[in-house]
Amino acid sequence: MADMAADMEEELVCRRATLEDATAAKVLIGDQYREFDHRYGQYSIKQIIETSYFSVTVTNARGDVIGFAAFHDCPGLTRDIPSSAWVKYIRDHYKTENLNASNTLWMVFFVAAEAAADAVINHMFATLYTTLPDTDHVLYPLPAQAKPFSPVAEYFTALNPKPELAKNPNAFAGDILWSPRVDVIPDLVIRRGKVEDYDDLMPLLLAGSGVLTKMGDEFYLEELLEHQDPLHCVLVAEDSETQDIVGLMCMSSSQEDQHYIVKHFSCEPYQKLKRWHTRKEEDQVHGNKNSFRIDFFYLNGDYECRAVDFLRPAFREFPFAEYCYIRLPHSVPDHTLLSKFQYVPLKQGLTLKDGCFLATRYAMDDLEVRAVAAEDVPRLTHLLSTQSEVSRQLSDQIVVYSETCCAAEPPGGEHSLCLLHKGNVIGSMGVTLMTDQDQFQFVAQFDVDSKIDFLAANPNGEEEYREIGLGERTEPLPRSASLPALRVKHFYIKPIFRCHTRTFLRECLRLLGKQVLYYSVSLEDEIFSSLMVELTLALPRRQMHRPGQPIEEEEEEDEEGNVVEKPKEDLRTLHFTSRRLLSETKTKIHSRVVIIGASTTGLSFIYTLLSLPYMHFSNIVLISRDGLPEHPNRRECNWFTNTLSFLEHEYILFQLKCKVRVIEGSLVDFERTEKYVVTDNGFVEPYDHLVITAGRQYTVPKEFSGSKYLARNGVFPLSSQSMLDKLYGHVRDSEIYEDDQSHCVIYGNDLDSYCVMTALLQLGVRASRLVLVSPTSETDDGPFKDNNVETKVDKLCESLGIKIYKNHEIERVEYNEDRMVAAVYLANQLQRRPQEPEADGEQRLRSVELPCTMLVYAQDKDIDPAILSALNKRSIVFDGRVIVENNYRTTDKQIFAAGPIAMFSRRFGPSEPFETYSSMEVGRALCHTVLGFLGLEEFKGNAEDEEEEADGIDREQLQKERRAGLFSDASASKAPGEGEVVERPKPLPIYKENMISSILLPNDYHYFHCQTYDCSPRSVQSANNISTEDEDGDSYLRVSVNTMQYIQSISYLGSSKIEEHNFKVLVGLPQTYLNIVQRWDDGLITDVVQFLRQNWTMAIYYDKFMQFSQRLKQKFTRRKDIQMLSDYVMEHVHDEGVQQIEESRRKRYAAEVTPDTEHMIQLEVIRFMHQNKEFLPIYFLPDVSMHV
Repeated sequence: MADMAADMEEELVCRRATLEDATAAKVLIGDQYREFDHRYGQYSIKQIIETSYFSVTVTNARGDVIGFAAFHDCPGLTRDIPSSAWVKYIRDHYKTENLNASNTLWMVFFVAAEAAADAVINHMFATLYTTLPDTDHVLYPLPAQAKPFSPVAEYFTALNPKPELAKNPNAFAGDILWSPRVDVIPDLVIRRGKVEDYDDLMPLLLAGSGVLTKMGDEFYLEELLEHQDPLHCVLVAEDSETQDIVGLMCMSSSQEDQHYIVKHFSCEPYQKLKRWHTRKEEDQVHGNKNSFRIDFFYLNGDYECRAVDFLRPAFREFPFAEYCYIRLPHSVPDHTLLSKFQYVPLKQGLTLKDGCFLATRYAMDDLEVRAVAAEDVPRLTHLLSTQSEVSRQLSDQIVVYSETCCAAEPPGGEHSLCLLHKGNVIGSMGVTLMTDQDQFQFVAQFDVDSKIDFLAANPNGEEEYREIGLGERTEPLPRSASLPALRVKHFYIKPIFRCHTRTFLRECLRLLGKQVLYYSVSLEDEIFSSLMVELTLALPRRQMHRPGQPIEEEEEEDEEGNVVEKPKEDLRTLHFTSRRLLSETKTKIHSRVVIIGASTTGLSFIYTLLSLPYMHFSNIVLISRDGLPEHPNRRECNWFTNTLSFLEHEYILFQLKCKVRVIEGSLVDFERTEKYVVTDNGFVEPYDHLVITAGRQYTVPKEFSGSKYLARNGVFPLSSQSMLDKLYGHVRDSEIYEDDQSHCVIYGNDLDSYCVMTALLQLGVRASRLVLVSPTSETDDGPFKDNNVETKVDKLCESLGIKIYKNHEIERVEYNEDRMVAAVYLANQLQRRPQEPEADGEQRLRSVELPCTMLVYAQDKDIDPAILSALNKRSIVFDGRVIVENNYRTTDKQIFAAGPIAMFSRRFGPSEPFETYSSMEVGRALCHTVLGFLGLEEFKGNAEDEEEEADGIDREQLQKERRAGLFSDASASKAPGEGEVVERPKPLPIYKENMISSILLPNDYHYFHCQTYDCSPRSVQSANNISTEDEDGDSYLRVSVNTMQYIQSISYLGSSKIEEHNFKVLVGLPQTYLNIVQRWDDGLITDVVQFLRQNWTMAIYYDKFMQFSQRLKQKFTRRKDIQMLSDYVMEHVHDEGVQQIEESRRKRYAAEVTPDTEHMIQLEVIRFMHQNKEFLPIYFLPDVSMHV
């Protein structure tokens, strides 16, 4: 038995528990459930997993669960020990030392396979202490009615009770068992280094592994060990059992180094490293020195979780110093040592390659969290008055709120808590209790339940799956209960103590007995950025538009019946955490990521970074000529096509300064060696990774422009916001007063030109003065992707008096004596004048003269000249666009590019420009690749370098041999391809997301189009196109179903706005989700729009439906009958060469599905409907509580 357990111990894997482990844990319990009731009280394993602070599962080599345990910040299942006051209870009734709320957890559940119980518990506790290095003790309340059980009885020791325990009639009946960390992972033995340690240390350092800092050219360890004094010290760490040296820390202190840090880094929040307390008399000799520097640090990777053991001895060696700092590259991977340090940003304009991390000796002390008392208010006032980052208004609000909460009769549901260090207030948080309805509003608007399973956390969760009777409901069905939650009113913690922010939050939730904490903020609020760092961002949910619900309009009627502009919604962002999520420490990345250009690709890149729940990026900088553009819904006029890329609630993230720093300016130069960029307005911004995602702007050809000052001449390319501002001014100052003899010419053949037309009408330009000139398009499907739509739009424009010249191009532009545009000459591209051949033999195009005072150019695009100049100056390969590899790298490995400005290298073969794909998808793919280069394991597959493939080819040597071989005699006699190593580059990324366009046309007509990535004019012609329009012809919608029975596009044109975010979900789905083809053939559909608005379709539009569909597909892969059917279908397709399965064969295949699989599908669908009944129109659902 022991041998088997030992064998299993080597193969065990510990991981965080998931809800799927609950079933396996119940199997381990088996028929001992009554004994487990005695040990843990009434329990639900799913609820324990969801609500406990830390839970862990152990699996064997086969992946079978053989152990489960959960740990919490209080004895949650034992009511006899008060959760909010257990520290006082333990100290009053038991003989303990160093037990406090921040270093102690309670084991609330444990089960393991009997044969491997000892190995399981060893792995569990080693994982606990490694993952949560601040945890030093674990307690377990063993009730009197429960028998001691193995291996807990051997692993824990009972605490010795005090006499007071016997006097308390309400005391816990049983033993409090205790297990210290040092029994599993001992403290490191830290001592001063000796010269004799040199021979042991140098082999370890030269090996490289475990070295955090660089070994400089002047690093002489032997001299450092020999010449130690009060300002220079070397500490060595030893394993307490083997006495092997496993770590080294070299430190020094100087006034010059301290001045350097204060001068170059933003130390203002840290009082510029000035003293907090009066210096002891014996330390006066050190003058103004108040810090020391860690010059070198090494620690064996097996002991990394105990890196902080160095800090207390280090501060003892420098008793005069209150601060410790270490200089490391900004891109240094997160290290346990840095968990007690704060990252200090560089001052603006400096380009130092190394960052600064700062810690204080006081952060090593134990802190206390409690409800604010009257005596704390003056201390809190003093704290806030000394902090420059807190505004006077916020400071007053915090003080007033705290005074209110500690009054004799505080308001219900309002609480203020403070964080104290030796009686001094160093932090404050105000919270208010949330009702279930308030919490439901958050869950409905933001994706909270992807991280918190409210049903699993609910002890009555099975009640959610009871039968729902017949009858339509206008209101959503509420859940029976939700988790108790708090909402943050204010938050502040002294900067140097922010390493304890998570402890502060955890204690606040424990003391108030709540599970979830929410922080909602708008742009008008003062933002608590230090709080946001530790919370999880709740991504906004796409709101499903329900039948009968009015579609948002920009105007409304007031009480007197006048049409007024509808007030804009107060946009908010939401961050949250729970007691379980607080144990999942975020990885902090301080690499300086600079993005050039606020294109959709660049914004998608940033949004992907911000949406990672387990990462925090402190240095994201966006450089854009116009800053951050407004969201399309917030613009006065939309001059460009709306691609529905971001919801307004998503877009607000870019406007939070604590998330992204935006610099208005154009890139004019960058330095590749020193790694910094320069903008036209003098900003110098350092970078570790430079991402170029600038778009291409409309650029007027030189032959059309009268001078470089285009706007002064009445010629306006849609190239920048400044050009649009000049266009606004020109229209309002002169154009609206011009007569109909003078035209406003719009030149372009895509949807942007129609946006310009609508915008000019909105600005007051008469329709009779507008002329749209559209040159012949290179594509066959036209700007609207539907000939019927294009015909209707042409008729609409003609009815308004707008002239359209299709298949015409501008031949030349004439200017008057004032250099103002006077006329444009158009050439018909379809007609020739054979009687007037050109000198070179070509035939001239027939010309049309148009007098005009304004020309808006929206045709050809080109790269920003300033960016082009910088790229050429710094030798970045450019061929009309920036050349990138398949991992988006340019010729500089720290510079990436994607979007309209970039193109893949020609060595990968022909490729479509990035504009033909979804910019959102391109931005995400780019981000995932960069994350791989930043060292994130899950993304490293995206970051494989083509030149670094492990294929046995030395490419550098290969290139040298090829260059040498070009001029050798042997190369001349060698046959083509003989002896060459053929390089096969990895394939290019594949993009498959839909393309969306939405614009407002003249007369308030709306156009919407969504298509799959592979939709083409040819596939539309061969598709089953289902289209209807209303009697007045004001509403037209076409659904195109391709030969594979997938919906490949949806087009709409109408005078009323449609549910665009609903309908875009349908594109790419099998038409059988709607069964639209069969119903159309049967004559059951007379209005496609109304058909798509029926109640039963709402489940498909629901934002979580696709996730459910994917989960169901994954379950299919584990069903043998589905696997066999899949093999049959693929064999038939391959052998017969068909693209679709005929109906008779499809029915025959369906008959092969087993009843078990059918039951599984039905059960999963019903469960999904039950779980989301708050959002879906439910009529009847059967009871499936027994199957949950």
